[in-house]
Amino acid sequence: MSPAEVRYREGLACLARRDFAAARTQLEEATRLASSQPAAWLALGIAQRELEDLPAAKASLERALAGDPRIPQARGQLGLVLQALGRLPEAIDHLVEEARRFPQAPRNHNNLGMALLAAGRADEARDAFLRAVSLDRNYLNAHANIAALFHRQGRLPEAEAAYRQVIRLAPSDAAAHSRLGHILTAMWRPGEAEPFLRRAMALDPADPAPPRTLAYVLRRLNRVDEARSLASEILRHSPGDLQAAIVEGLSLPSVYASKEALLAARERYAASLDRLVSETGRFAAEPAQVLALAWENFHLAYQGLDDRALQEKYAGLLAGLAARAAPQYFAPRQQRTRAPGERIRVGFLSSFFRDSTAGKYFRSWVTDLDRSRFEVFVYYTGHIKDALGDAIIGCVEHYRHILDSVPRVAELVIADRLDILVYPEVGMDVSNYLLAGMRLAPVQCAGWGHPVTTGQAAIDWFITCGEMEPEGAEAHYREPLVRLPGIGTRYARPGPASAKSWRELGLSGNGHRYLCPQSLFKIHPDNDALFARVLASDPEGVLVLFRDHDEPLTEAYRRRLFVALAEAGVDGPARTVFLGRLDHADYLRANALCNVMLDTLHWSGGNTSLDAIAAGLPVVTLPGRFMRGRQSLAMLRRMGLGELVANDESDYVRIAVRAATDAEWRAGIRARMQAGAARIFDDPAPVAALQDFLARVAGPAAQS
Repeated sequence: MSPAEVRYREGLACLARRDFAAARTQLEEATRLASSQPAAWLALGIAQRELEDLPAAKASLERALAGDPRIPQARGQLGLVLQALGRLPEAIDHLVEEARRFPQAPRNHNNLGMALLAAGRADEARDAFLRAVSLDRNYLNAHANIAALFHRQGRLPEAEAAYRQVIRLAPSDAAAHSRLGHILTAMWRPGEAEPFLRRAMALDPADPAPPRTLAYVLRRLNRVDEARSLASEILRHSPGDLQAAIVEGLSLPSVYASKEALLAARERYAASLDRLVSETGRFAAEPAQVLALAWENFHLAYQGLDDRALQEKYAGLLAGLAARAAPQYFAPRQQRTRAPGERIRVGFLSSFFRDSTAGKYFRSWVTDLDRSRFEVFVYYTGHIKDALGDAIIGCVEHYRHILDSVPRVAELVIADRLDILVYPEVGMDVSNYLLAGMRLAPVQCAGWGHPVTTGQAAIDWFITCGEMEPEGAEAHYREPLVRLPGIGTRYARPGPASAKSWRELGLSGNGHRYLCPQSLFKIHPDNDALFARVLASDPEGVLVLFRDHDEPLTEAYRRRLFVALAEAGVDGPARTVFLGRLDHADYLRANALCNVMLDTLHWSGGNTSLDAIAAGLPVVTLPGRFMRGRQSLAMLRRMGLGELVANDESDYVRIAVRAATDAEWRAGIRARMQAGAARIFDDPAPVAALQDFLARVAGPAAQS
């Protein structure tokens, strides 16, 4: 064996041990002794790349290819070096050629996929990664790359499957457990997420991401005390952790045990918020952490009380920190000077442009604007893609699906130089709430998708439905109000319903069916006694509700409701039905098979009331103090059905029982609902009024 061969073999042994410095020494000597050996130059290039000596690695790999253009790995390794040097097109050319010449090597496709991903060619990268795992189902790196890509693209079911493969191959991969837990949480499966998050915490106790997500999961599962305890433990080690401080102080249950528990939680929330505001300096060392906050105060609005003061404090806390971290997003935006005839640029930013209540309500705000007057931009920050979202894509000139950080979203919006930015709902998604506190356009508006004041100083107008607002509504909002007519939007009539029987849908076959289709977190404790009075007044009545995504919430609400029913002498298990999730056609059919819908106090039906009206189901409502408790009121009045609007709780019980038991009266109500539906559905007046408002606040174009 020649001295060069000895050095070469020693170098390969060092490479196998990942002793790259020793490998380089041996291989440099091998190439000095036998400069025409391509394999030695290849091995030297690999060692140099691992040591990040990229220019030297490039030269060695080129020497290998010069000696043997068909030598395996050389083009692939050179592609990786060129990618690291920022010469991406050249890198991809080499990696494509390597994968073409040696298609059975999984690493060639994985390396190509990484370069394609870096070049923004995500679909091609996905195909390359999938090719790699088809050749080797146990190829860990490729599975990890697939998982990360699908996660980033919002393709959560595919990301879930890929992360499960990573965990199968690497059971001690803490990051994979954490990310799978995050995905399961986003897919409304928090009970499944919990063990993965706890495993991630055990594998990597220093990583703050798993306990933060777990705290959110525990809150979702109505285990608020456990969420607070977890946050307290984080604060013991990191007292400046903003998210932990918010979780510890501001966590609210999804379902309260009682009215007294609700009031106690609110009192604690208010006191904790005051403390956080007074201790803002505690977070000043790392103000940028607010931009990655993963917690919202969505449930506050369901307490049925005036939230303006609390919302203003909360918004001020977050916006104040964000302005310290990124002042460039809070600078004033000058009104753009439009050329004669130039259209007004209007942007709509939401994470709910999909089949959801907000998506259905505000789709027409986007699709119906006159394109001769408005240039429309949509910024969709949600994960889920569906037919409703696709329909919006087809109706706008500029559609941005942005799954990125708050600063990145802000930069993209600012770059479009909008005249007006509209947030259809603020408060349902934390990133959009943070964005709403910034100044991204000269004029910024919030819609009533979450019908409570944003509290944000940067929101110039709150667009609401005028007929749903009570007298003196201005006092409930920090923002000036813009009142749209009708129901505030052109809402397409739902339908058609399926033809399934009550048995197929899981309904009771006997008695009068009283439907309350609201999410359980919307049902204020004040409703329980009211429902009990209705059932006590109608011995044949059955209350129909829907189970929550998360079974612990269903159990918490069932326990609370059954206490109220028992106090009224009503057998809860025998007189209630909790349905599972139905597709929309079956849901409409369930409405049609019920006798009356019981609207909820403090937060009335919106989408649910419109579905009931479309199905011909009478809705009995008792209007609340705030707009969020008066949506059904406005719909019924527009149809001339004021007799379904109660004056007090006794009147509510009377109307509900009559609607359920008096078939002739109910038939008359149904007929009038059908006749008056045109005043509710597909009404163009609200969007016309919205256009006039937008044109007014955008200001005039320059004169020709």
